[in-house]
Amino acid sequence: MDPIKTDAIVLRVVEFSETSCIVTLFTRTLGKISTIAKGARRKKSPFEAALDLIAICRIVFLHKSSQTLDILTEAKLQRRFRSSATDLDRFYAGLYLIELLNLLTDDADPHEDLFNEAISAIGQIDRCDDLETGDAGPRRLSTQHVLIHFEIRLLDLLGHLPMLTNCVDCGRVKTTISRVQFGLDRGGIICQNCRPGKTNVVSLSSEGLELLLKMTRTKTSLVRTVDGPAEDLMDVSCHTGYREVRQLISKYITHLIGHPPRLHQYLGNLSN
Repeated sequence: MDPIKTDAIVLRVVEFSETSCIVTLFTRTLGKISTIAKGARRKKSPFEAALDLIAICRIVFLHKSSQTLDILTEAKLQRRFRSSATDLDRFYAGLYLIELLNLLTDDADPHEDLFNEAISAIGQIDRCDDLETGDAGPRRLSTQHVLIHFEIRLLDLLGHLPMLTNCVDCGRVKTTISRVQFGLDRGGIICQNCRPGKTNVVSLSSEGLELLLKMTRTKTSLVRTVDGPAEDLMDVSCHTGYREVRQLISKYITHLIGHPPRLHQYLGNLSN
């Protein structure tokens, strides 16, 4: 059994014994894995501080082909989530991001693009990276903006992006500018003819639909914006439909998971 080396994000750490931990990691090459880190709880741990939540590290592990846990043999810290010690709201935002990764991804299902998006979003939340540098100096995305765009990229890359241009039941193209009905169960908008009898339906204004269409059609990557303008990601909270979009995406993710994300309740105070 050859050891595998890859980059990883620490999603979850659970005490297993007096000296060991069960560590859930989202890796670049194998997706989400569950590992046992023997000796991780010792004072002189071979993993040092690399297994903190939201930390980005370089790991070496032995991959098991059966249902048993992989064995984590080495982890070296590449980036610590510094806001965990200085800013509670940003810490909650980081925890929310890794909660989504843990809940919405399957074991051993690689998504390198999603891994890159998560790395970039974590850096933005932690204010480690600049998205755009112009005449006025560096510009950064707010934490709210980072989260909403990460959520949309997550849905897109995992195949859960909702249908917004046609009725998901009959395929009729939406041509009016009036309010639309969004079926959480159906994964997209529903025309008036197909609406009767449907449950878990949310009403969305034309302004909200316009903004959501813009955000999903551009599919702007937080990773790619370093090479080009980030204006599509800036100031979306000023749009009249922003609050509706924020609420709809939250309800849609809650429906996909089957329950509200545990950390979502702590995001209400985010303003930057």
